[in-house]
Amino acid sequence: SFTPEGRLSHYSVLVGNKLYFFGGYVDNAKSCTNQVFYLDLSQSFNLAVPPWVSLTQNAGIPFKSCWGTTLLNDKEQTINLFGGMMYNDLYQDAFVSNVHSFNLNSLSWNVPNVKGTPPERRRNINGVIDNTGKIYIFGGNADKFLGSQTIIRYNDMVILNTAELSWVIIPASKPYAQSLYTATMLSNGVIVYIGGLEDTATTIVDIKNINLFDTNNLTWSVKIATASNIIQNRYKQTA
Repeated sequence: SFTPEGRLSHYSVLVGNKLYFFGGYVDNAKSCTNQVFYLDLSQSFNLAVPPWVSLTQNAGIPFKSCWGTTLLNDKEQTINLFGGMMYNDLYQDAFVSNVHSFNLNSLSWNVPNVKGTPPERRRNINGVIDNTGKIYIFGGNADKFLGSQTIIRYNDMVILNTAELSWVIIPASKPYAQSLYTATMLSNGVIVYIGGLEDTATTIVDIKNINLFDTNNLTWSVKIATASNIIQNRYKQTA
C-alpha cells in the first residue's frame, strides 16, 4: 500500500469525490517531488490509515514541483499546474514552461501551446479560475530557485484563458507586490486576497487590508475589515 510522506507547498484539487494531490516539498528527502495521488471521498475510511491511491508511476508530474498552484478546468477535465519550482532528477531547474496540464481522462501531462507573451516565472502564488476557464494569478516572486540572479517580486495580474489558450498580463497596478496569500473567487466575479507578504518579504500584509480584484472590469479596490477582535497578521495560510 502507498503512504505519502509528510510535505509542504504541495497542491490539492477536488474533482468529484476524488481529492488529488500534486508534488510538494518532502522534508525527509530535502527535495520537491513529482508525486501524484488521491483519496476517494465517496465512502468513509479510517483516518489512521487513509486509502491513498498513487498515480506517480504512470502519471507523475514530469518534474519535481512545489510552491506553484493548480486549478481545475472542469469542462475540459484538466488540471493546470502553473509556476513554482520545477527540478529534474539532478535537482536542476531545467523546465521553463509556465503551465503544464494534467488530463484526468487519459492521466497524462502535456505543455499547452499558449498564444501571446508568457509571464515571468514565479512561485509563492495562489490562483483561481472562473466559470469561463480564465485563470487569474497575482504577484508572487522569482529567486535563485527559478534561475533569477536577484529576488524579483511581482504585482502584476496574469490571466490564462484556457478556452482560447492565450495570455493576458495586466501590468503592475496595485500598491505593493504580494506573495504567500490566499485567493478566493466570489460568485460575483471578485477575487479576495488576504494576508501574505509585501514587497520586502519581511513585512506581513495587514490582515485588515483586504485586496479585491474585480474580474468584470479588471480593477483593484481595498476593503478595510473592522471587528472588535481582529485576528493576527499571517502568511502561508490556506482558504
